[in-house]
Amino acid sequence: MTSDIKDKTNQTPQGTQSPLILLPGLGGDSRLFRPQRAVFPQLVLPDWIEPEPDEPLVDYAARFAKIIDPALPCFIGGVSFGGVVALELATHLKARECYLMGSIRSPREIPPRLKFFRPISNLVMIPKWLSPWVLTCGGRWLNPKVRGSLHQLNDADDRFLRWAAKAILKWTPSAGVANVRVVQIHGDRDRVFPYSHNFADKTIAGAGHLVSLTHADEVNQYLAERMAAAPNFDELHPAGSH
Repeated sequence: MTSDIKDKTNQTPQGTQSPLILLPGLGGDSRLFRPQRAVFPQLVLPDWIEPEPDEPLVDYAARFAKIIDPALPCFIGGVSFGGVVALELATHLKARECYLMGSIRSPREIPPRLKFFRPISNLVMIPKWLSPWVLTCGGRWLNPKVRGSLHQLNDADDRFLRWAAKAILKWTPSAGVANVRVVQIHGDRDRVFPYSHNFADKTIAGAGHLVSLTHADEVNQYLAERMAAAPNFDELHPAGSH
């Protein structure tokens, strides 16, 4: 699962653009961000690192940050589970803004049907076996973008999926999250983290959970606008405050 993450991430982007680091959702990988790769030359898509057994999400993010830290102000974000990790990573990086796409700001936004599994989170499994079955039986009728996400799930690491499902259910945000400049982008038809449970800064009409993929043009335009207008890191965090 690990690769040349540090080498890729620590490359200085062309010009003066701050790196944009994006993390995929549970069962996804860098293929999820093909629409963003075509628009943002400063995009960095690090691979996940291996979690320690029963490692809390905040501890995982602290280790991950040491590997992907570009050592300069950056933007960070993610889809779904990746957004939650990005939020925790932002507390360790010089993050100008954190973009949550189809994701959540706090455990309070997890819907009751998912909170039900907290007491038995050790038993939660992602039904990865469904992806090849769906692709075989109905792949020709699926939207190509949905079909692509199922291929990603099929290729995902089983151990990481089990850890991540448990980690997000047991997530307790670190204190530093309160100081992160968060921007939430959400589809009004998201069924995983329902729109009615959050306080989105940007609502994408007709979009579901994979908003950055299915409505890429709208998301990319909004990201570009936000990054262009974002304060410098030093304005957000005067010397000694971060």
